[in-house]
Amino acid sequence: GKMTRHSGVHSVAPPYQLIRGDTYNLTLGVVIAVILAACKDVRGLSPFARLQLRAYTVWNLAFLGVRVALNQAQWDSFLAVNSFGIACGFRTAMCQGIGENMRKKLAAQLAHDGLDLPPWQFFFSDHAIHTLPPLVLITALVRRAERVHPMNCVYVLACSTWFAFRQGAQLDSSDIYVPHPWRRAWLAIATSVLCTPSLVDALISRKRGKAALVSLVALVPYLLARLDPGLRQKYKFEFELSRLNRPVAAEAAPAMPPRCASMPPPGLAALH
Repeated sequence: GKMTRHSGVHSVAPPYQLIRGDTYNLTLGVVIAVILAACKDVRGLSPFARLQLRAYTVWNLAFLGVRVALNQAQWDSFLAVNSFGIACGFRTAMCQGIGENMRKKLAAQLAHDGLDLPPWQFFFSDHAIHTLPPLVLITALVRRAERVHPMNCVYVLACSTWFAFRQGAQLDSSDIYVPHPWRRAWLAIATSVLCTPSLVDALISRKRGKAALVSLVALVPYLLARLDPGLRQKYKFEFELSRLNRPVAAEAAPAMPPRCASMPPPGLAALH
């Protein structure tokens, strides 16, 4: 049969290894994550730019960029799992017209910079950053007959949940994006992430039936959300309500720090 190699074995030190013995160069990944986490607090950014830095998809694209630029091929298994989770989670979160709400929000923010985001541009951008990465990465792994170690699923779930709590102190990221079925989205993320090793294994082994079954399991949360008759109206209403309650320009603005008891109210402070 065809020889396969396990993603858990990398005897050769990766390029730009920061700490000797770190065979996956995880240290570099952590450094990138810390930098990205700090970027959302940079002052002077436009609402659109600030929103992008708070999006996990952009983090994934940053990791992909570093992987290509610095030839970090040992990250491919992690990135494949991460990208597949993002794709399934985003599709679930944005189903039934919620994606159009997201486009409207982005378009309103881009309008501050004199730009526009027509539906066709949103469509192609969406699939370029959400659909294409997992397809390319999983295809590359299958061609190299490189199986995905299940520990990559643990790393992805740890990274994605840490991201969510770092950005919004909760798993519900509706404030960052738009109101969406976040529990279903997280179920889709977890399911697809956990399915990725089996999917890659089935594709390498050319077991089409198993690959189809695993793919179906990964898509169950999306399909359930897609077929929910009340979902569209519920989140359309919540989106319109959120637009009324919070102007677009203020959405990405950093929150004011809580006022201490010893601090005078803003009006009184001006009198001193």
